Amino acid sequence: MAGLEPRALPPHAFGLTRRELSYAAFSDEAGSRVLLEAQSVPLPADQFGDGPLGLPVGARESFATAVRLLLSRLSKAPKEASLVLPDSWSRGLMIDSADLPEEPAARREVLRFRLKRLVPFRAEDLRIDAVPLEPGTADGPRKAFAAFGSESLCAFVEEGFRESGVRLGWISGETAALHAGLRRAVAADDPDPEVAAPVLGLAVVDADGFTLVLSRRGEPVVWRQKSFTEGLADADRERLLSVELRLTRTFLEERLPGSPLGSVYLASPQAVEPFWLRVLGDSLRVPPIRLRPEHVGLVDGSGAGVASGVLALAGAVAREI
Repeated sequence: MAGLEPRALPPHAFGLTRRELSYAAFSDEAGSRVLLEAQSVPLPADQFGDGPLGLPVGARESFATAVRLLLSRLSKAPKEASLVLPDSWSRGLMIDSADLPEEPAARREVLRFRLKRLVPFRAEDLRIDAVPLEPGTADGPRKAFAAFGSESLCAFVEEGFRESGVRLGWISGETAALHAGLRRAVAADDPDPEVAAPVLGLAVVDADGFTLVLSRRGEPVVWRQKSFTEGLADADRERLLSVELRLTRTFLEERLPGSPLGSVYLASPQAVEPFWLRVLGDSLRVPPIRLRPEHVGLVDGSGAGVASGVLALAGAVAREI
């Protein structure tokens, strides 16, 4: 609402993958998030499927049991928290924001109609929303960032937490959460508003695919999300990725000629990190930086070290609404 200051989300976040349910709690001290506690529990092998958007889902009671087990290990169970999903379960794309209604229900109907032509899923089965971006983020029509996932999966997970007294608020994919944390951490380095801001890059790689977001002053300019093709040789994958990334850089130069590509951060499994550092650096012509806790404003206060999955949870609690 106009006139209200942005409000931080609760300092609690859960992470969900096919194999694991995790949790992290933070405190906010002088603009940094201090990790206070981190826990995780394994999930049954058949709890979530390997189909699109995390479907199908397994037995409701087995998931509710995992939630209760995780909460029993916490020093104090939260009442409200954010949730981070794999990027393959929560996807994003850039769309024109023309004719998007302000009223939420009407906006969702317009978005479903548009997505019927853009995504290979039944729009009626999706939970979707979009946030208009500030004018001037890019030349041409004003844009919005749209995110969507399976309505049935989101409702399944929410119910599992609700049974234990936990309300899930912001639900996002890993890249969106990391971008929120990275955005806040680098805000202090933003130049004068009258000066052309550099473009920030974030590439996130997991077992299912990769996501690349290029943003300026915290708002996406480019959002590319690709699934991996099974059985593709590394040489063929590198060739296809190089073409895609070079086209993305050309697109960026044409749309924002006065804004150079600055830092590019990479979050990926260690085993494939050298491959992605080389491909990103050669194609985007900017040496990538391995994403570390300090890049999302995270300080370890737990004494147990920071697992890679905690970075996205720290990013999730950095967002303001």
